[in-house]
Amino acid sequence: MGLGLGIDAGGTATRWRLADAGGRCIAEGSVAPLTGHLFSAAAEERARQIVLDMAQAVFKTGKPLGIIAGITGLTRETPAEATMRAMFAETFELQPEKVFVAEDMWIAYLAYFELGEGILVYSGTGSIGYYLSEDKQVIRVGGRGNLIDDGGSGFWIAREALKAILRTEEESPGAGWTSTLGTCLARALGGTDWNIVRSFVYGGDRGKIGSLARAVGEAASADDATALHILREAGEELARLANALIKRLGPRPVALVGGSARLHPIVSSAFRKELIAPVEFIATDLDAALTAARLAATLNRP
Repeated sequence: MGLGLGIDAGGTATRWRLADAGGRCIAEGSVAPLTGHLFSAAAEERARQIVLDMAQAVFKTGKPLGIIAGITGLTRETPAEATMRAMFAETFELQPEKVFVAEDMWIAYLAYFELGEGILVYSGTGSIGYYLSEDKQVIRVGGRGNLIDDGGSGFWIAREALKAILRTEEESPGAGWTSTLGTCLARALGGTDWNIVRSFVYGGDRGKIGSLARAVGEAASADDATALHILREAGEELARLANALIKRLGPRPVALVGGSARLHPIVSSAFRKELIAPVEFIATDLDAALTAARLAATLNRP
C-alpha cells in the first residue's frame, strides 16, 4: 500500500497518523514532545530517540512511502530543518525528498484552509496567530514563547491560576487551596506544599506546566469565579491575535483551534465577542496529523 505518515508535534505530545492512498487512517499513536529547537547535541540526540520510538511503533503496521511533519519551534530553510529531515529519512529509510518538515502551524493551517483563505489562531501549550498566503509566505503574530508572551495559551492559563491561588494564600492562608480552583490544581500538582508546587513548576518543562490548564477548565465547569475570569481573559488574549491579522489582511474566516481553546465554552465565547470584524468563525477541531498523513500518502507536498 502507498502509506503516508503524518506528524503533528506540539508542546505536550507528538501525534502521528498512518494513512493509506485512499486517505483512511490505518494506525495512530503518540510519543514524547518533539521540538525543532535543536540547539545542542543533547537536544539532537533526544529528538533522534523520539523519532526512533515513533518509527518502531509505525513499522508495526507498515512502512510509509512519504512523511509530512509539522514540528513546533521549527523554522523552514534553517540547519534545524535539514537536520530534522535527514533524521526522519534515515530512521524511516526514505530518500530526503520523500520527507517534508515544517513548523506545526503550517500543517495545522492546511487542515482548515486553502492557501491564503483564512486566519488560524492556535492555543495549546503556547499560542499563535497564523496566516499562510497563496505563495506560501507566513505571517505570524504571537508565538514568541512563554517567557515573552503566549497570552491565552495553556501555559499562560496555568500560570495565571497558580498566581491567583498563591496570592490568595498569602493574603488569607487556607482560602486559596480550599477554593474549587485550588482543589483542582492541588489534585493535579499532587499537593499544596510549596516544595511540591515549586518542584512541579521548576522541575518540569512548559508542556508539563501547561497541562495544569485542564484543572482550570475543570474548576470553571464547577462555576469557580476565578477560573472563569482567567479563561475569559484567555479568550480575549487569543482574540487579540486574530484582530492583529485582520487589521493587516482584512476580514476573512477565523478558526480558533487547540486543546486550551476547548477547556470551557467561555474561551471561544470571549474570543468571538472581541473580534473586531463580523467574520466566519470556525471552532471545530480537525486532525492536523491525519491531514498531513493524507498528503503524504499521495506524495504531494504542501
